[in-house]
Amino acid sequence: MGIFKIWIWGRSASSRRSSRRPVATGKTGGTPLHSVRRRYLLFGESYGVVLHREATRNSLKIKDNNFHLSLHPATRENFEEFLQNWYRRQARKSFQAAVDRWLPLFRAAGYAIAPPRLKIFVMRRAWGRCYYTKGLITLNLHLVKTPQACIDYIVLHELCHFVVSNHSQAFYRLVESFLPGWREADAQLKAFAREQRIIR
Repeated sequence: MGIFKIWIWGRSASSRRSSRRPVATGKTGGTPLHSVRRRYLLFGESYGVVLHREATRNSLKIKDNNFHLSLHPATRENFEEFLQNWYRRQARKSFQAAVDRWLPLFRAAGYAIAPPRLKIFVMRRAWGRCYYTKGLITLNLHLVKTPQACIDYIVLHELCHFVVSNHSQAFYRLVESFLPGWREADAQLKAFAREQRIIR
């Protein structure tokens, strides 16, 4: 789900010369959107989209297992841009809340970890990465689609790298000291990602 521009390439049958004309996107124009058939994931649940086209501004409310999405204008480009930004807001709020829940437990266990900076990217093959020398954690935007237990597990996993930088037995003992059921959470995440075809 990205912000994109569509270019239409025209070719004259007689001259076979190519010319390009940009189609306006975002707030100023674009491809009309009448309905959305695809379902979307959030915190492990699947939602349909109820589109409200006669709106004065963009907004999204969750009701009756649906995203009630108001768009102005009701274009595919506006939909893609708004939904991506909305997912990013949900992800940042959820991921930061998980960090804030875990950090006091680290401090109580004697590990003085400074609150890390958090960055969110779309990643194809990783749920998260820890750059412990930079005080930085990056998390996959798609993680917000998974159950909360999976989010908590991945955030814990990355925070543990501030104490043990590798994936040694000491690292997994540390993870287990905070989350004895981490193997179940890991299996749940892998099964969910496989079933929903999120990342491989």
